[in-house]
Amino acid sequence: MRIAILMSTYNGEKFLDKQLESIAMQTVAQDITLYIRDDGSTDSTFDIIENWKNKIHIVLYKGKNVGPAMSFWQLLMNQEIQADYYAFCDQDDIWDKNKVEESIRVLTSGSCLAICNSRLIDQNDRVISSKYIEGTPKFSYQSLFVGGIAQGCAMTFTDELRHYICSKEISCVPMHDLIVNLYALSFGKVEWLETPLFGYRVHSNNVAAKENKGFIKCIRTTIWNWENSDMGDVAEELLSNSGDFSDIDRRFLMSASTYKKKISAKINLLRNKATKDTNMRIKRSYYLRIILNLY
Repeated sequence: MRIAILMSTYNGEKFLDKQLESIAMQTVAQDITLYIRDDGSTDSTFDIIENWKNKIHIVLYKGKNVGPAMSFWQLLMNQEIQADYYAFCDQDDIWDKNKVEESIRVLTSGSCLAICNSRLIDQNDRVISSKYIEGTPKFSYQSLFVGGIAQGCAMTFTDELRHYICSKEISCVPMHDLIVNLYALSFGKVEWLETPLFGYRVHSNNVAAKENKGFIKCIRTTIWNWENSDMGDVAEELLSNSGDFSDIDRRFLMSASTYKKKISAKINLLRNKATKDTNMRIKRSYYLRIILNLY
């Protein structure tokens, strides 16, 4: 069995060592190759990676700074990387030793994408919350377009799903994990693991997470997310690349792809019933982005 862990690093010296240790401790560590694409680090990230090469099979790519979404996407599209299973990995989390094994166990039952729950931890490894998500999230096109659900670091997926995604014409990638989740829905079954299998670290330098940030950094994170998202283009490409949609999903995606041009499409998005299952912060962001043509 070949397992490819896909990690993007960028000035990760503060937490990277602990994450690499947790990968070395995986119950299936002997089957793992860790593929790292560095996104232009200037700190001691490379020294830390070098120190772990005698314990983890590591393949390192050094690239120009393109941001987290495209850095992970380049790893996913890199045809030099071949495996039976793949998992995205952030540089600052801490994985439970059975994270990879448990996720693959679910995939062997017929799913193409396994997404596991996590604990929230702070910069000192203290548990902030025992579960990132309570209950079972609803994985649907509309819920993903409203607020997203899963982090890439929670995902493990099959080689078949990877080949399916690589075969499509995809140019709009606001976040790599969102695209993988969307195309998994059109390809096969997505499985949710309720039990947390890793510590998801929230701190002031998180790219996407807003927890544990000051007001100014929270605003900056929100603006970054809005500026790097074009869900209209995502919807248009999804419609072109996948044909198996229900009538409701197709109408929603059509509205998302044309909302800047058609007031009726914008109204349809604002009336979307999927918003009722989201918290007020996500709902407010969703409405504002549509109204301001920043969706």
